[in-house]
Amino acid sequence: MVKYTVEQDFTDKLTQVVYRKGADYPASDVSDERLAELLGNDHKFHDGALVVKIDEKPTDKNTVAEIKAYLDEHEIESDGVTKKQELLDLIK
Repeated sequence: MVKYTVEQDFTDKLTQVVYRKGADYPASDVSDERLAELLGNDHKFHDGALVVKIDEKPTDKNTVAEIKAYLDEHEIESDGVTKKQELLDLIK
């Protein structure tokens, strides 16, 4: 459930794709190094990060697998828990 959103308008120097503030950023399409660069504050023509991380908590609309992935990402122990609502209850 980790998503990224565009913080300020920019044209990607690698792909020439134009991204507008407020749009979702397809982080799964870029390398970890490139994502770190976009999250950083050191840009030639911009002040601050170009994209920001949004950490959305899962809901009952997510699958059990998605909820478990969120728990793993956040190092929340879920051993032995298999029911969706019980998994959601582990998230504070």
